[in-house]
Amino acid sequence: MKQALKTRQICLFFIAFAPITKLFMLPSVVASLAHNDGWITACINLALDLVTLLIINLACAKNNLTFIQLLESAFGKIGGKVICFLYAVYFLLKGFMPLQEQKEFVKLSLYINLPTDLFFLPFFALSFYLCLKPLRAIGRLADICWLFTLAGYLLLIFLSFSGVDFGAIMPVGVNIKGAIKASYHSLNWWGDCVYLLFFMGNFARQKRASVKIILSYVLSGVIVIVAFIFFWGTFTSIAFRQKFAMTELSKYTTVINNVGRFDYVGILFILFSCTFSLALPLYFCCRLLNYVFSLKSPWISPIIANGLSLFFTLFLNQRLSTTTFIFQRYFSLVFLVFSNILPLFTVFIKAKKHTDKGDCYEPNKT
Repeated sequence: MKQALKTRQICLFFIAFAPITKLFMLPSVVASLAHNDGWITACINLALDLVTLLIINLACAKNNLTFIQLLESAFGKIGGKVICFLYAVYFLLKGFMPLQEQKEFVKLSLYINLPTDLFFLPFFALSFYLCLKPLRAIGRLADICWLFTLAGYLLLIFLSFSGVDFGAIMPVGVNIKGAIKASYHSLNWWGDCVYLLFFMGNFARQKRASVKIILSYVLSGVIVIVAFIFFWGTFTSIAFRQKFAMTELSKYTTVINNVGRFDYVGILFILFSCTFSLALPLYFCCRLLNYVFSLKSPWISPIIANGLSLFFTLFLNQRLSTTTFIFQRYFSLVFLVFSNILPLFTVFIKAKKHTDKGDCYEPNKT
């Protein structure tokens, strides 16, 4: 059977989409707690994700089944549906905060004279359309978007290089307690390793597939760590006041004073990839809802997921600070459990023989 994805596309998926949502509000959130050790926070979260990713890779190598087939084998159809429903709620929560910060950035940075949420509504149309597509569409997006992610990121880093004081991260480890606390409070933005769980059984494993996937995730983590270092080295003690990290880095460089806001090219590249990255949690939420409720129509779950997301986006329009506080304080444990703890048990599940090798939560086999 021809698989929906290839190992190459899984690798590019993590490079294109894993780091991109961590480059806006997260550095300032971490800087408020970890200060100059914010990059250590990123290292802690990356190490946690890599351990989880290694275990999921072992489970993928051990079983030629999808995650849902694995759950059905261990817990039966009802048990599998209960777990999948919880993961559907998890994905809805996971995509919420990055979506809010992206909406604020687009509204306040690109439409300064007329800030309104209406400019962000086309995202939900795009997300709705993507949620109707089969899994192979995600692989094709990864083949394209990694170029935009790296090009935009490298351009912004290059423009901001002259204004960075790399000695600002010294002395290393002086705020280690704050770095650990920030690691826990920033779990909402991490945990992208969980996506591999839902790629299980749907991609052709090539030679050294696990090594390639892990190295790709390491690269995505290094992108974030370098961004944290540049961010603190540029703003130091006032870093926590800079709401959107990557877009602020290159704002005050002498290069921009001479050539204009050339950094907007890099910002637009990043926004292009980020648009699809924001839609991914809704995409997987829809696929799980299709399976849990045995939905025959491909339209129902995208309407539910995107409708709920749009409702809360408009309802919490003026409450971003409060929402961020609530997610950091009360939902971090949820993200830790579903992103990093529950996936560890997949390697211990003994799978029975399965006759259906297809993607059993894809309502439309086309």
